[in-house]
Amino acid sequence: MIRQDTTPLPWKVVLPVLVIYGVISAVGLSHHELFLDEAHHFLLARDSHSLSELYWNARYDGHPRLWHSLLYFITHYITRSPYGMQVFHWLIVVGAAFVFLRHAPFSLAVKLLVLMGYYFLFEYNLISRNYSLGICLLFCCCVLLARPVRPLVGLGVLLFFMCSTHVFYTFAAMGIYLGLLIEYGRVGQVFRRSFLVLSGLFWVGFVFALIQAHTPVEDNVNMGPVNARGFLSSTGLSFASFGLVRGWLPIPQHFDGHFWNRYWLYESFWGGLIRTVLFVFFLGFPYLVLRRSWRALVFYYTTVSLLLLFFSVTMMTASRYFGMVFVFFLAALWMAGAFGMKTAPVWVRGCFYGILGIQAVVGVFAWVQDFRLPFSESRNAVTFLKERDGVVVVDGYNIGPMLCAYTEGKVYYLATGAEGSFCVWKKEYFPRPRPSIAQELAGCSGLPESFVLVTNRELGEDGGAFRLMLLKSFTNSIIGENFFIYQLSNFRKAQ
Repeated sequence: MIRQDTTPLPWKVVLPVLVIYGVISAVGLSHHELFLDEAHHFLLARDSHSLSELYWNARYDGHPRLWHSLLYFITHYITRSPYGMQVFHWLIVVGAAFVFLRHAPFSLAVKLLVLMGYYFLFEYNLISRNYSLGICLLFCCCVLLARPVRPLVGLGVLLFFMCSTHVFYTFAAMGIYLGLLIEYGRVGQVFRRSFLVLSGLFWVGFVFALIQAHTPVEDNVNMGPVNARGFLSSTGLSFASFGLVRGWLPIPQHFDGHFWNRYWLYESFWGGLIRTVLFVFFLGFPYLVLRRSWRALVFYYTTVSLLLLFFSVTMMTASRYFGMVFVFFLAALWMAGAFGMKTAPVWVRGCFYGILGIQAVVGVFAWVQDFRLPFSESRNAVTFLKERDGVVVVDGYNIGPMLCAYTEGKVYYLATGAEGSFCVWKKEYFPRPRPSIAQELAGCSGLPESFVLVTNRELGEDGGAFRLMLLKSFTNSIIGENFFIYQLSNFRKAQ
């Protein structure tokens, strides 16, 4: 399963596979509708007038700013269209696939299964976020680590950019740096100039990542004060253990149009017991594969320990989070080289092929579903809105960014009482319980007599004194991002 040497895979094999993978990815992207997270980060870049303003506008997000900064240059100097972001993301995905195909020490069968798997065919492929950028940087690190003479300064640059991509890749950078520190410390070379440069780049990147991850916690709808008991709470630990299982086996709860971020074993009577058994298995399985390479073990268990801590404390649910477990295992297996899967027992290799096979089935299923059905109804809603004139008013702060991305403009938000595009994740903009539409409209002034109202809830008779007429509804979204479009025609009279 692991090739005997580190000779790159021949171009005559790499190019046909890469072309096919690139075409499949491009077709999928052309049918993929932007959802909230994609549109929000795109708009942060598009509607910030400078990099310093971008930094400030993203203060509630808790992300390093590399992805936003790259999108800033695309939206300000190339195109304001969201398709520019998707093309850029496609280039990164194809670049990561090329590095993987050309240099990873795996058999062609394993490479094909990985690329056809859920994460590389769908989650980190069709959804334009910063995860594929981190994967590409991580794979480049694996290439440099495999060289007989390592370019430490080059590795340091990659670690710096990984820290600037996402907190999860800060974990990866920490795992790589720790392994290098142990290795070079054993031979007394930690004070080599090149290693000191690498160390400086890593620590500067790490500190910058901490600074950028700082958010106004008390006023942030997505964040909350960290409870020290949460580190060891039974609920948090149970959630983290299930997160590990979901990372290896991203099997949906139901094989229908609403599969995304919905997981198996929730409704099973024996679900709790099965989750526990699988957690123990997947905690030990990597050791059986990586045990002959201490560097790979240090990297994998460092990164996964940090991931599990993140899951336990935040209890944030998303396939893109859990998938990092598998991505980090691939990187660790790459680092293990000939001491990886090749030396593992036959049953272990069989399990690995089985896992890849399951992921491939789920990946093809997810890609087909996204091709057949709207991931979000955002593009369909905008197509309808473009046929109508007038002010667009949005009820539901988190449905506006998708409209703004596709219209290349802004909308009026009832939540903020002003025009805007990206979300500012302040708690006051997401009141609980959510006010009725009559209450929200009563608190606004300055709107015209008649306008189009877009909401993510079916209002029915909830208009109160305001006369509403349903124009169109879009309710076939995979992820539940649905749109109801109304005409409101007596706003001032009703006030």
